[in-house]
Amino acid sequence: MKNFDENLEKNTEEEENNDDLDQVNSDESDKEFLDKTDENGEPSIDMGNENITLEQENEISIINEIKSGESEEELLARQIRDYHRNLIEASLYVSGKPLTIEEISTRLEIPKKEVEELINDVAFDYLERSTALVVNKIGDSYQMSLKTEYIEKVSKFAKGGAIAEKYLRTLTVIALKQPILKSLVIKIRGTGAYEHIKYLLDNGLISGIKKGRSQELSTTDKYAEMFGLPKDKQQMKTMMIAQLGLNEEE
Repeated sequence: MKNFDENLEKNTEEEENNDDLDQVNSDESDKEFLDKTDENGEPSIDMGNENITLEQENEISIINEIKSGESEEELLARQIRDYHRNLIEASLYVSGKPLTIEEISTRLEIPKKEVEELINDVAFDYLERSTALVVNKIGDSYQMSLKTEYIEKVSKFAKGGAIAEKYLRTLTVIALKQPILKSLVIKIRGTGAYEHIKYLLDNGLISGIKKGRSQELSTTDKYAEMFGLPKDKQQMKTMMIAQLGLNEEE
């Protein structure tokens, strides 16, 4: 009987010790949870030795930039300049036609001098990046368009559907040398160009004017709109020559 009492007392002590241990572990878990939440009980993000809430991320980012030597005024000026630059880039993207410095400045309410600086930044950025787009200067205007080397492959996605390679090649000759006689196009592209020219005329991509026994061919506004090119013929040729890396004489 004595041994039974001693064992019972021993088991009771062990249970009490285990209860104490569970309480300690529970307290530590609660403390760890509290350490990972803010004063409102919202989750926070562990940033090294600091715990911050999601709402504080932007504030910390700004503080870090200021700590790097940039004043609040400089930071604000840079953010405004970046915003203006993005507005100019977006304007070139959606316009589908050449835009002048004056037009961009007036519509976006950005000083002309700043527009001129930022549009050049955008143009050089596209030159340095690996991209299918390019910003061309056409006279006093700027236009974002597709690089010529990509036109053939992506033409199937253009308004009006796909254009076969053979038609595109003949179309490019006409665009670069317009106005050009039909007989000269045939000489350059071969007798198959008869069918090419008919296709291009039927689809409204070129127009023809009677010239003696031949026709004088030129591209239409539909062609310019389809491929993001200037409607002015000389500007169109200038842009295409630049994109294709050709000489004026070619």
